[in-house]
Amino acid sequence: MMKRLALATGWARMTRRSPAIRIGIAMGACLLGVGGRLALDPYLSGVPFITLFGGIVITAFFAGFWPAMLTTALGAIALELLIMPSVAMARPNDMDWLPTTFFLLTSLMIALIIESVFRAHDDRMAVAEQLARLNADLDDLVVARTRQLQAEVADRQAAEARLHQAEKLDAIGHLTGGIAHDFNNMLAIITGSLDLAKRRLGSEPDTRVVTHIDNAATAAERAASLTHRLLAYARKQPLAPRRLDVNALVGNVNALLERTLGEQIEISMQLDQTVWPCHADQTQLETAIINLAVNARDAMPDGGQLMIETANIVLDAGYCRQHDDLVPGEYIQIAISDTGIGMAPEVQARALDPFFTTKDVGKGTGLGLSQVYGFLKQSHGHLNLYSEQGKGTTIKLYLPRSGDGDDAMEGGSRDSIRFAPPQDLVVLVVEDDDGVRAMARASMVELGFTVHDVGSPEKALQLIQNGLAIDLLFTDVVMPGMNGRQLTERLRKVRPDLKVLYTTGYTRNAILHNGVIDSDVVLLVKPYSVDELASKVHVALNRGAH
Repeated sequence: MMKRLALATGWARMTRRSPAIRIGIAMGACLLGVGGRLALDPYLSGVPFITLFGGIVITAFFAGFWPAMLTTALGAIALELLIMPSVAMARPNDMDWLPTTFFLLTSLMIALIIESVFRAHDDRMAVAEQLARLNADLDDLVVARTRQLQAEVADRQAAEARLHQAEKLDAIGHLTGGIAHDFNNMLAIITGSLDLAKRRLGSEPDTRVVTHIDNAATAAERAASLTHRLLAYARKQPLAPRRLDVNALVGNVNALLERTLGEQIEISMQLDQTVWPCHADQTQLETAIINLAVNARDAMPDGGQLMIETANIVLDAGYCRQHDDLVPGEYIQIAISDTGIGMAPEVQARALDPFFTTKDVGKGTGLGLSQVYGFLKQSHGHLNLYSEQGKGTTIKLYLPRSGDGDDAMEGGSRDSIRFAPPQDLVVLVVEDDDGVRAMARASMVELGFTVHDVGSPEKALQLIQNGLAIDLLFTDVVMPGMNGRQLTERLRKVRPDLKVLYTTGYTRNAILHNGVIDSDVVLLVKPYSVDELASKVHVALNRGAH
């Protein structure tokens, strides 16, 4: 019944929209009512207006209240003229006004009732439609709010992951910093002593002794490399960034890779000839590319293809918001791809963690990727890793574009050159560790210097104040009470032209700004060999005082 009423109401809404149709319905209903009454006059002599009520009901429903009143009025006039005279003649004693009045009042009541019912149904339908809209809006609101909550949860999880990564990085940094100073001091003693011992074996040394010394030196170098890699991951490795020609650097590294990776690996390069220069530490960038290439080789045990690409990339704000410590701007992209076995999702999730490796014991430390990641972050760059099992891996390195005010362009590998520093010069060694100080003194003597050594910055100041003339200050950076930079500043008030060579196994910010070596600093990282010491001494002596 309600469905039929709703259907009829729907038709009525359509007919009520047009004034012409409404008037047409009113006129038609009137004609039918009057015509029907005239046709049935022999049978309805006592009820003159009865045939009009049906038309009034139809008009009131399909055309509305006022068309129904029009039907009433026209019907009353017509019947008054056509029917009522005969009724009055047949029943002269009746009151002539009573039928017409009854008809008008009844018609008015019928029209009002139908209009009220129609409007009540209309209101009900409107409420139902509004409720349906509200339910739909509520559903949309629930969906939108659910998506918003999911986005907030995803953002929170991403923030928690970044916080976890930052806390892990900070913990490793503290751990590394805590052990690096002492550990590198011990390695400096080992490395330096082995180097001195080998130098003093004479012109015809016992080959067995040389072999043992070389093995020990190799082990010490590997231990030092582990510490340096941890420092790189913790973003505490001293960097010397400069303006680099990326294509030239990649080309020079390629020559080394062809000898290192073997004939089973086919190396192809796609270098954008319009690539911008980058601003990065050359040695660390070369090491990063080599580490990734070696990892790619290990992922292709049966051979495959290694692709190295360079390109210019602009990272927008939307991308950078998804990654910690990354700002929008222009970057140089170095992409290294292989056709190896790829990584499973759970391996990708931990690929950058230090000491995580899928290689067999003794075949990897798990610090290669983590070192690259730390170097890039310390250089204000970014790393992206894409991998699919059975299809290979692509690692993209992003480094900031070099500005116009950066150093002159450099590229390619630097050869190790042995310098012969001037002799008969006076060096003051300042080192708080007795063993390291003895090794440094012996190394300087080996190079032909006149050496004075002290165990604290305060004693160094006292010697200078007492009139000791020196040509070079060789000082540790991290020392109790006063660091090496503070000692230099104090001494240069008396000797503005003093040449200084710093050494450290772990620095904070005494001679670094955000891990970048200050421009007026010559730094020798522990542990070091006598040749490395000689090279840095040469640089320090030939650098103008600042």
